[in-house]
Amino acid sequence: MKKFVIILMILSLSVMSFAQDVSSSLAGKFSDRAEMIYTVKVWGEVTHPGIFDIPIEYDMLGILSMAGGPLSSAKISSVKVIRGQQVEEDEPLVIYVDLERYIETGNESLIPEIRNGDTIMVPPKFGKNFIRNFASILAIAQSITIMAYYIDNINRP
Repeated sequence: MKKFVIILMILSLSVMSFAQDVSSSLAGKFSDRAEMIYTVKVWGEVTHPGIFDIPIEYDMLGILSMAGGPLSSAKISSVKVIRGQQVEEDEPLVIYVDLERYIETGNESLIPEIRNGDTIMVPPKFGKNFIRNFASILAIAQSITIMAYYIDNINRP
């Protein structure tokens, strides 16, 4: 019986030691991976806006691709990058990026570095907001016209 208990204790110590080695090894791998991923928010006229965990090697175009790319209603000539944190004191908090010009020229210097905590905002084209607002104004005008018609007919003998 004593031999059985001793063997059981040795086995349990061995298993605990092995588990500790495996967990420390996995923790090291995951902490390395955590350093290679950063979080970016993508808003506006993209297929899938949201918060993304991005591999460190991705640039702005890769991030927008992860978000499904810009919609046809996107104004890609004035995409905003809003910095989550300033590295230098005189650095702007908002950077405007002309993706349309980048597509025409291929000039990599037009694409800023994206950092952890940044927000990429893809605005809508002017026409989209204009049509939506115009439709609302037209509906209100129609309602007023209908009310005026009925009020005018109520007062007639």
